[in-house]
Amino acid sequence: MEKQKILIADDSEMNRALLVDILEDQYDIVEADNGAAAIDLLTQCGGDFSLLLLDIMMPEMDGFEVLAYINRYHLNDTLAVIMISVDDSPANIKRAYDLGAFDYISRPFDAAIVRRRISNTMLLYARQRHLENIIAEQFYEQEKNNDLMISILSHIVEFRNGESGLHVLHIKTITELLLKELLRHTDRYPLSQTDINLISTASSLHDIGKISISGDILNKPGRLTAEEFEIIKGHSLIGAKMLSELPLDQQEAPLVKVASDICRWHHERYDGNGYPDGLKGDEIPIAAQVVALADVYDALTSERCYKKAYSHSKALEMIFEGRCGAFNPTLLQCLLEISDTLESELGQAALERNARHRRDTKGRIDYDNLFAREHSVSLVPPSSETLQLLYTDSLTEVYNRRYYDEQFRDSDDIEAVVVIDVDSFKHINDRYGHHAGDIVLRRIAKTVSSCVRKTDAVIRYGGDEFVIIFHRLPGDVFRKKLEEIRAAVDRLTIAEHPGLHVSVSLGGAYGVGKTTELFETADRLMYQAKKSKNKAIAGFVSTQTENTGKGRDVEIWS
Repeated sequence: MEKQKILIADDSEMNRALLVDILEDQYDIVEADNGAAAIDLLTQCGGDFSLLLLDIMMPEMDGFEVLAYINRYHLNDTLAVIMISVDDSPANIKRAYDLGAFDYISRPFDAAIVRRRISNTMLLYARQRHLENIIAEQFYEQEKNNDLMISILSHIVEFRNGESGLHVLHIKTITELLLKELLRHTDRYPLSQTDINLISTASSLHDIGKISISGDILNKPGRLTAEEFEIIKGHSLIGAKMLSELPLDQQEAPLVKVASDICRWHHERYDGNGYPDGLKGDEIPIAAQVVALADVYDALTSERCYKKAYSHSKALEMIFEGRCGAFNPTLLQCLLEISDTLESELGQAALERNARHRRDTKGRIDYDNLFAREHSVSLVPPSSETLQLLYTDSLTEVYNRRYYDEQFRDSDDIEAVVVIDVDSFKHINDRYGHHAGDIVLRRIAKTVSSCVRKTDAVIRYGGDEFVIIFHRLPGDVFRKKLEEIRAAVDRLTIAEHPGLHVSVSLGGAYGVGKTTELFETADRLMYQAKKSKNKAIAGFVSTQTENTGKGRDVEIWS
């Protein structure tokens, strides 16, 4: 039987040797002499390890930084982490557990205790995973049955409506893609994966009210009269009413509640000009907003008894020009983000239309001119609203993650990268609300942008994290610039919440090289700064190859 594999991360060769001597008969052991080396091993072959024994005090990245990194990139999905340290203070133990450690072993080691604690941890972790798998399988079977019944009902509606039978599948697919992209874009809407699954499933019921509409009206090939259109519009209220008349215990089911919202309000519009209730903005539940956009896109790109199918590019043009009503600007940006994925998900014919659209777009836009780094930070010409949405974060109005990924991530001539993280941002959201959190992010983005030149790029990398790409900036100025940004944010006042103090932690990497290398260095330095909070740490990354774990030497400046 193949042995389970354990990774030991400790800068003390003697401590590693002691643990190896205790464990090598039962387990395969791999060693790392610092936190950064442990992260490298977990990133490359994390699935091979069943357990990580992690020291706290180590060079480059300490144990807490490693734990934070593991959680951030979900490297602990398949392994348990046990902290090992001579420091058994309650504060350290609590911090380790808060960061996701499974257990905490104090030095000096007792061989029998170490073996038993590790054995128990791995057994409990395996049982936990087994139970999670059983629950997941049961949930999957239940969801599969729910999907089947919903699919049958929705296809009955489609059959009466003369549609192809793919409309419900398309709506569900588009809804899921939009929700996942929305989650990456903003924390304005607190959606879990369960919420996404629920809304995607409930979207199949959006038109059940049409079952009560005359087939002559539903399938009329010509233009509807005003009276006929009013009858059609009634399907949203009828669908919601049908669900409200279910037995009381079923009405309380989350799926029914979400489906009811979608049925009633998927024809509302963001500017208040929809029906049946004329709701405006976020008065419309986010589930209904997303399904509304998905419904319009699929209606445009599908053939109906009264119209031919529009191309993907034409559908986007009509949506962004407002010819189908007004939609949430953030959702429009999400639609652009997933546009390359949409057609591959919805069929080969759609894929071919999208390819033609990309060729047409590429012919109309001079990308070399548009993204030249020497140009102003103004992202796109005023007439190119679509591209402005594509590369601008809707909340903060700075560049977005897509801009970083497409313009900088694979570059090998970047000169300086800064990673910024908002201190205690979860506390801000929890205490003051997500609206206050949004205000903080906007103010920080504006403040940071005011501290840099137009030739530099301020990017909202995700959540409460920002990245700055500097061009042709002297080293001494770079160091001062980080402190200038930190101090400017520290001076911020939030008028809506006078008692709220805002600060950031910054890590900066200076030295010509690959973006990925500079980013990783800046990210590690940011985590070092975050231990103190409201601090900036800059480092010079040499071009010489050294035995530093990462292959490049880093000199800390501040």
